[in-house]
Amino acid sequence: FNQTLFDQFDNFSNQFGDGNYNLTAAEEYRFFRIQQSIAENPQFSFISPRFFTAYFESAFPLVFFVDGRQADGQLSMENATSFFRNMQFPDDFHRADGSKTADLVNNAATAIFSAHPMQPGGNNGTVNSYTFDPNSANFTEGCKLYTDFVSNVVVPLYPTPQGALKVNLNANLGFLFSAFPNCTQVFPYGQ
Repeated sequence: FNQTLFDQFDNFSNQFGDGNYNLTAAEEYRFFRIQQSIAENPQFSFISPRFFTAYFESAFPLVFFVDGRQADGQLSMENATSFFRNMQFPDDFHRADGSKTADLVNNAATAIFSAHPMQPGGNNGTVNSYTFDPNSANFTEGCKLYTDFVSNVVVPLYPTPQGALKVNLNANLGFLFSAFPNCTQVFPYGQ
């Protein structure tokens, strides 16, 4: 648990969400964290897949941590503290209807990105040197996100899998591909 980051999360929720983490607080806090990283981290890299996961992780609490009986998308700091610091469900918590969660997360992540659009890129060894990376997937290139993730994340981690690991990697890569139905499936370990 990182108390400093949680304090920032709390401050942005108070400033932009009237004491709750909501879409506006998520938009502003994500943008702040990106700008903070550009200003403080000379090695800051904000390319695919991190470029996408940053926005989706900001959306995640809005969908999964708001009590399912609420329709307002407001995560109270009491419940946020229970989830993040205490690592437990709040008392009398009800999960939301799971049938809509993927669309809700996608829509929220897109809204968070759209509030302060950024191009993928990174600092080039010095702070405040953020440079666009034209080789990274962006929000309009889902197929490139898929192929970049397989080629640049999975394959380097598992260059020559065998046996059950290979079978399971192929199965999980198939599950991953199902989220990108209009793309061309890649098979780094054969079919």
